[in-house]
Amino acid sequence: MRLSARFLVVSVVLLCSVPSIRAWAVDLQEHTRLAFDRYAEEATENFLKRVRADAGTSVDGAQSSRARRLRDGAIVARAGGQDGIIGVSDGLVHHWFAASFIDGVTLADALNVSFAYADYHAFYRPILASRLLAHDGNTYRALLRLRESAGGMTAILDVTTRVEYFHPDPRTAYTISTSEDIREVKDAGSPREQHLPAGRDSGYLWRAVTLSRLIERDAGVLIEMETLGLSRSFPPFLGWIIEPIARRIGRKSVELSLQEFRTAVRARTQR
Repeated sequence: MRLSARFLVVSVVLLCSVPSIRAWAVDLQEHTRLAFDRYAEEATENFLKRVRADAGTSVDGAQSSRARRLRDGAIVARAGGQDGIIGVSDGLVHHWFAASFIDGVTLADALNVSFAYADYHAFYRPILASRLLAHDGNTYRALLRLRESAGGMTAILDVTTRVEYFHPDPRTAYTISTSEDIREVKDAGSPREQHLPAGRDSGYLWRAVTLSRLIERDAGVLIEMETLGLSRSFPPFLGWIIEPIARRIGRKSVELSLQEFRTAVRARTQR
């Protein structure tokens, strides 16, 4: 489930906001990719442990304070690991978590929106175009073209993603979404349009993983989402300026992504 469309362009917003950084091109190193893969594998294992541990439990109990906030319409967001930005060799892992509650809808209502990949450009503002590439059972492949502007500059990415859906019980679904290919687009929309080689670009976003869970309960659907992304490191001498901005954007991005998804679900159920 691609609830994290906005998260996929967090690095674009962040890095384009400092014009001098754009020209600082870097290549994705193998040890950086492996470091992210290890981190994402551990985060996925922890996610699955929570899914199994929470099976059949209520939203109340130990999480009653958060549950009340969610039922009141709040979107709860926080860092998914450390302070949300984890340094690895020659790169940064961005890890965020958010939860929301959609009252008056069913799991089927939420999944119908999640499956509608061809309509994602209508749900999420950063998405210029979206297309379902393949569907085999509970596995989907989609192509998203993303745009974000900041500081007078615009960056565009084409992201191919693979999403697997799991249904441990009739009222629960969870997804594991992994980017298969991320390409920065140069001169998008012009006759000169071209894709930069994967991993040999400006380093806005090299890898992305989304872990999502939907639970039908309390006359609505609880949504939990974790987003993980890999980008280049902050440029020397500018990290102290950019890092606080990156944290604010990272947290806000998952909040807005859930807000847009919630709006899309409600709009479809009211037709």
